[in-house]
Amino acid sequence: MTLKSLTAIAVVFALGACATSLQTTSGADYLARYDASHEIANGAPTDVDDDVRRIAAIEPNLNFPARIGLARIDRGALTALPVDEARIWQDLAAEMGPDYGEFVPVSPLIASMVGEPAAPGMDRAAAIIANIRRGAARQHLDYVLTYEVGSSHNEKANALALADLTIIGMFVLPSRTIEVEATANGLLLDVRTGYPYATLTTHAEKSGISRAVSEWSTSLDYADTAEERAVAELAEEFGESMDALVLRALQMANAG
Repeated sequence: MTLKSLTAIAVVFALGACATSLQTTSGADYLARYDASHEIANGAPTDVDDDVRRIAAIEPNLNFPARIGLARIDRGALTALPVDEARIWQDLAAEMGPDYGEFVPVSPLIASMVGEPAAPGMDRAAAIIANIRRGAARQHLDYVLTYEVGSSHNEKANALALADLTIIGMFVLPSRTIEVEATANGLLLDVRTGYPYATLTTHAEKSGISRAVSEWSTSLDYADTAEERAVAELAEEFGESMDALVLRALQMANAG
């Protein structure tokens, strides 16, 4: 199957109960516009200049069907998917259909077998994501969605109050105040290259069942907790993100 055989729709992402950022830009195009005039003015490129070029030299590589990993972080560690959350992802896989591929949980045991301890001074989040990629590589996964759920125990807590509970940074506007019970954050990476295709943030609001859960009726049977409602929203948002990424992949293929 080729990308041209897939049906995709454009999706408009609204900042509200959820927020999403997608990336499919080319590293080669980015570096082609790199202005090195400051290096000439300074006499020589710095280590940062070299790092920028190295880090930017990465290309999107979207091909479907694919093996898409699901990696859940809990208390700063990779964990198995809870049963109710696994059902949410199974429903999404059935809704998306086989053209996109399959969801495969990243095994904490396999990740621990191939993982490495964090180097001295290494950022905690970077170490966790690196070991998730290692585990996903051993399972021959193409992409991995790493997600984390944070709960609020403060009746007046807003979305930003949960930021310090997460490994994955939230994508919300600082001026946006949302009274929430739980937040789910996700990061979609290419396992082989580390290319970041999407960051997602969804909330289970205190005002009641959210937009995504109310529209996605199959989740209502088991989305009994705030955490599950936030994950149900994340799954819905991820499905829409995949539609948008497929559309962008088609556009890139046609342009090439």
